[in-house]
Amino acid sequence: MAFLSGCASQGTRKSGHQEAIRKITQEVYASAQKALNPEAMCVIVTEPQTGRILAMNGNAIRFITEPASTFKPVSMVAGLEKGKITPRTKIDCEAGAFPIGKFTLKDHIPFGELPCDQVLAKSSNIGITKIAMLLEDRDFYDYARRFGFGQKTGIGIPREIPGILHPPAKWGEQTKPRMAIGQNLAVTPIQIAMAYGALANGGKLMKPILAGERPHSEGRVCSPKTASFVRNALQLNASGAGSSPLAQVEGVPVGGKAGTAQAINSHGYDPGKYVTMFAGFFPVKHPRYVVVVVIDKADLPPDRNYGGLVAAPIFSEIAKKIASLPNRH
Repeated sequence: MAFLSGCASQGTRKSGHQEAIRKITQEVYASAQKALNPEAMCVIVTEPQTGRILAMNGNAIRFITEPASTFKPVSMVAGLEKGKITPRTKIDCEAGAFPIGKFTLKDHIPFGELPCDQVLAKSSNIGITKIAMLLEDRDFYDYARRFGFGQKTGIGIPREIPGILHPPAKWGEQTKPRMAIGQNLAVTPIQIAMAYGALANGGKLMKPILAGERPHSEGRVCSPKTASFVRNALQLNASGAGSSPLAQVEGVPVGGKAGTAQAINSHGYDPGKYVTMFAGFFPVKHPRYVVVVVIDKADLPPDRNYGGLVAAPIFSEIAKKIASLPNRH
């Protein structure tokens, strides 16, 4: 899929700004492809207030993957909006091991009791799953749908796929706890971009639009207060105190979340192969840009092929270069 740039109708200056973003993204994309030699890769830059696609390369509407930890903010939003937790709630993360039925959920490092924002900042599987388990199945499913998963975004490009989001009637014992951490569903990069756009713009899911199209809201996914809390938690995540420090940009407050999913082949999971990703936005208080990076099966050893190590630095490079552009206004 070729690069797409945003609408130039608002004047030459804005058109030039968008062209500069397109060029930055293309150059970083090409450099990353050369360094990582992945089977596939996608980079998207959007304007969260309007849903406008400023730059896009890769198969953003037909490549599907489990979202892994990039889905955790959805679980957090659902818990907050349904009143199952508050920003002051603390979650016992069970020192890194939590039995659920016949399997034991683990964290990458053991945590004790964490405030909600730290559950996201530290990317605790156990903490976020405990929040999801407080929700009724239908409510959790409905929030995933509100964020646009399991359905086409309506972008004006042929052959978009909706991804996979099974309704609660088809869930098993492990579905909800695994879904809470971004497993047991499949999403496209454009869906991730629009979901993070909703967090960035204060809670509205926007339809992705191309040149010449008018902004269109698909509805509110959460309150501005909830969106702000989650954005701030994601800023902690993309900091030295969080799980994605390589996403940082000097002098620019960024927020976001890395994810690492086992790659899928025609027979199921592909052992030792991973899809790495990072979804983020900047500046955090009033985000003007969302950037999503997805890398399929980078040519790296498994112990180095993680979203926080591979995709987060690419996000950081793109964000740094966009932030250095002259103000478009």
